[in-house]
Amino acid sequence: MENKITKLNIKKANLNDAGFLLKIHNASVAGGYFHSKNLVKYSEHIKWFKSKLNSKNSQIYIGKKNRIRFGYVRFDKVENNIFEVSLGNLPIFYSKGLGSKMLGYSIQKFIKNFSPKKITSVIKRSNIRSQKCFLKNGFVKTNFNIKKT
Repeated sequence: MENKITKLNIKKANLNDAGFLLKIHNASVAGGYFHSKNLVKYSEHIKWFKSKLNSKNSQIYIGKKNRIRFGYVRFDKVENNIFEVSLGNLPIFYSKGLGSKMLGYSIQKFIKNFSPKKITSVIKRSNIRSQKCFLKNGFVKTNFNIKKT
């Protein structure tokens, strides 16, 4: 899916994206934006990443602008046809509106392919940037969770 104006596109993740997602994860942990407090080693991450790529219950999309990867959106099944979505960007791409566009395009693609009943997200109270991103995409804030009905 590509938007010609911003040259932003979304692709399904593959094994070559493992290091890229790890870099975002560890930057998010270091910045205090992520629920986990632990930096992850590559060997642990690659096992997790392969299991996500091979799972019918997960879907990961990579956001690219002008052919440069800047972020990801991940959908994980949490219940029968209910999915939790998370996203991350490299810090140099924060506050540029790319995360919001990437989330919107990814949701469109995900809904087209999977027809979920509901999509939810859990966002740290202190992560205002992420909250704004989800609210721009039609999610509703409820008790520090964000849900799209």
